[in-house]
Amino acid sequence: MIEFAYLIKAKAKADAKSLFCWFSAKSESRGNREILNILEDAEIETGRGADYQLPVRTNLPVFDDLPEEGVLDDTWCDRYELADDGRTWQKIAAGAPNSVNIQDDHASTAGTQPTAAPGDAVGGTITIDQTTFNQRVIGAWLYGSFTKLFSGQQHEIRELQHDMDATYIQNALLALNNAKELLQVQHCFPETLFDLIDAIKSVWPVDGAAPDVGSIVTFSKEWLNARHPQSGIDNGRPYRDEVTEKWAKKSAIKRTDAGTNAGGGNKTDRSSEYEHTLDTLDKEIAMATLPMDFDIYEIPGPIYRRAKEIIANKEEPFKTWSQKLRNMPGILDFSRAAIFALIRNANPDITQMPGSLQTYINANLTESNHAGPSPELLALARHLPAENTKPLATNEPSNGAAIPPKNTESVTTERQQPEMKNLGDGMFSIDGLVGDTQQTASNEGEKPENSAEAGNVQVETNDGLQVETDAAVQKNEIADADNQDPAPASNPIAEAFSKAVAEHPNLSTLVNDDEPQNAQQNIPENIPLETETPAPDTEKQSWPEYFEPGRYEGVPNEVYHAANGISSTQVKDARISLMYFNARHVAKTIEKERSKVLDMGNLVHALALEPEKLDDEFSVEPEIPAGAFTTTATIRAFIDEHNTNLPPQLNADEIKALLEAYNVTMPAQVPLGASADETGQSYMMLPPEYQRIDEGQKQTAAAMKACIKEYNSTLPAQVKTSGSRDALLEQLAVINPDLVAQESQKPAPLKVSGTKADLIQTVKAVKPDAVFADELLDAWRDNPGNKILVTRQQLETALAIQEALLAHPTSGMLLRHPSRAVEVSYFGMDEETGLEVRVRPDLEIEIDGLRIAADLKTISMWNVKRDALRAKLHREIIERDYHLSAAMYCDVATLDQFFWIFVNKDEGYHWIAVIEASTDILDLGRLEYQKTMREIAESYDTDTWPAPVTEDYTDELNDFDLRRLEALRGQ
Repeated sequence: MIEFAYLIKAKAKADAKSLFCWFSAKSESRGNREILNILEDAEIETGRGADYQLPVRTNLPVFDDLPEEGVLDDTWCDRYELADDGRTWQKIAAGAPNSVNIQDDHASTAGTQPTAAPGDAVGGTITIDQTTFNQRVIGAWLYGSFTKLFSGQQHEIRELQHDMDATYIQNALLALNNAKELLQVQHCFPETLFDLIDAIKSVWPVDGAAPDVGSIVTFSKEWLNARHPQSGIDNGRPYRDEVTEKWAKKSAIKRTDAGTNAGGGNKTDRSSEYEHTLDTLDKEIAMATLPMDFDIYEIPGPIYRRAKEIIANKEEPFKTWSQKLRNMPGILDFSRAAIFALIRNANPDITQMPGSLQTYINANLTESNHAGPSPELLALARHLPAENTKPLATNEPSNGAAIPPKNTESVTTERQQPEMKNLGDGMFSIDGLVGDTQQTASNEGEKPENSAEAGNVQVETNDGLQVETDAAVQKNEIADADNQDPAPASNPIAEAFSKAVAEHPNLSTLVNDDEPQNAQQNIPENIPLETETPAPDTEKQSWPEYFEPGRYEGVPNEVYHAANGISSTQVKDARISLMYFNARHVAKTIEKERSKVLDMGNLVHALALEPEKLDDEFSVEPEIPAGAFTTTATIRAFIDEHNTNLPPQLNADEIKALLEAYNVTMPAQVPLGASADETGQSYMMLPPEYQRIDEGQKQTAAAMKACIKEYNSTLPAQVKTSGSRDALLEQLAVINPDLVAQESQKPAPLKVSGTKADLIQTVKAVKPDAVFADELLDAWRDNPGNKILVTRQQLETALAIQEALLAHPTSGMLLRHPSRAVEVSYFGMDEETGLEVRVRPDLEIEIDGLRIAADLKTISMWNVKRDALRAKLHREIIERDYHLSAAMYCDVATLDQFFWIFVNKDEGYHWIAVIEASTDILDLGRLEYQKTMREIAESYDTDTWPAPVTEDYTDELNDFDLRRLEALRGQ
């Protein structure tokens, strides 16, 4: 057994003591592993960023007070220290104190102790006059004021001086040694230097961010030039304590609401001139809770002002997010993109569950590069760069980012409107068309509500990008009893479907078939998925740059979103404010790009309406084949099995036994002897030819030992029996080269240590055809087809929703109807304003001349009581302007009836609600969208795009606040 001793040195900046440990192991490799196991069992981390340096092997000390074997002792270094060779332990001089107060020492020794010359250290202890400048600086840093340094302290000072990870003290040494402004500090009294170091540590505490060299130089210069506290001369300068207090306030550590370090010392993606505090963090949180997408580094004025309103009113969910994030240690070190991505990708209802919210924050608020967020992180934050665009005029601050270059080109031009006549049934006459061009309200339209929600938020798409149209839908719950009730017999849609069933005998079979086969083919083959007229081939057909009024089937998404005409989503943007409409669709200072982050609504939409296009838009996570390596444990199990089947190699103990057996056969050397008699006896044992002392000559011990050494040198040398296995093999090769040659032919066992990537390469070396789950998933995540990534769990949930939709008696009839048409585009003209419009309902069916359309919506209402469900769904329709879209659909596409198909997407709870739009709700939506269209037309005519608030006003109390006021006045 080999004995090992290790020193685990505590770093100077850590509030910990150095550790010592010793133990026995069979080989050096086992010893190296054992010390790491001991440290891991004690939950002690070493290396960069930890409180302890890496273990250093030393000679095993021979002292009576050795600690128990395998025990980490934190008192050993109080009694012993390493010698200059760095391996041998020696006792610390008894009674040596850690430091001596300089004032007390000067008081007791002034005039009585002679000054020692430099280098006259006694017993390893040096006085302050013998120290170098660096020793004084670091000594003051570690021990405060002192008059002498003992050998152990000098050793700690040397270690800290060469510790390049100690950024703070290294910057201080660099500033005090090299700055021309601070040359005087190298010749000042020790007391002044000690006070300066203490002041520096007061301004920048050691547990905070390390100051840069320039800051230390500036502060030290100002501090040295200030008045000494005991100076009676009034030269108009501040006292040194006042300078320290001023700098401490300026560089104080920012604290969270919980009192922990809030960070703020790291460079982030914000401007270097932007002071980031908890208050500015609140503004970022408030802006991140808004549904709109925008340039997060050049905040539009309306967004910024709305964020301040949210903060002032302490609105939810901002209030809950702020309470959690303001208590997070180091929160100010995270980039703005990380904050936006964290909030915008959370379930909207998570703020109602504090425990889940904290767990979500801990799991997702991670970032490695605070100053340069990755494109994936910016996509999650829904950042829309405002490059080459003209930012909105605003008096608000730039929010920590540079203003992008302005684009001076005009975006819109006046075009003459054609005279058109509505002929009904979606057809228009364009007789009297003047000129070749038409006014285009926007080159970037949107399909209303054809996307679903980000998280639980219903959104709308534009060029494939999602825009949240309102606040998050609160999760609700209803009982299953009200979920699956069939439509009442008096419902006109049910009557129409009854006629359809009579005309199509196989339709009833379809309704009862509620098990889709797979994600790509979940509709029976004998039922056509499209209308009788086949959809045009989008790859071969060319689409016009300008769409005349009419009905168009098979228009690709990207073509429709870039087409002329104002969509219902654009009308909803105008209802936010005409300024926002202008920024989004006219001036285009708010641009959108399609995000590849999965939206469950989009996936459900594809499976329910166009399952044949699933592979075109989505990339499903590959299945892991049987026998693939999935975890580090499976890889190590394979390596262990492989190593077990290899022919056994000689271990170190077996080789050592062979070497010792060989040494036994070798002639023993003659001992020199410890005394003259023993030496004489050994001399007499020598062969005569080596007894070279002549008769009569005095037989001195030296002469006899010389003869003994000469004889011993002729004997064959014994082989070494210590060292590593490789060293022992080298010794064995001297005495038995054939055996070593046989040993070298045996395959070496595979390594079982290292990173997962190293283990993968190890397995590939012996099994090139091995399949690794990590490689399959990495190839899928690389997304070479630029599709939306879908995990197996997400697909399983979406398929369950699809199954529920197809099994429902009403939604199943709509989605499986033989004459259904999906994503049909309608282009028309608003008769009152003359503006072009366009709509695209999810689904349309014509039964006996009755034109019906429907939109599919995914919602999350797992906790709404069934008695309140209808009111909640009604509020959902009104707040998200679904009624406005429905009225616009009916007018432009000449529909007779419109339905919403709501499906709850919470896992395992997929209930369906099919709701018809009543005449009154359509009238309300019609009047609202027509009013907005008039406002849009007026803004086009005047080129004026008003902000949401255009007049100053006095805030008045509402009824609730008035009652509170009266109650307080009456007390």
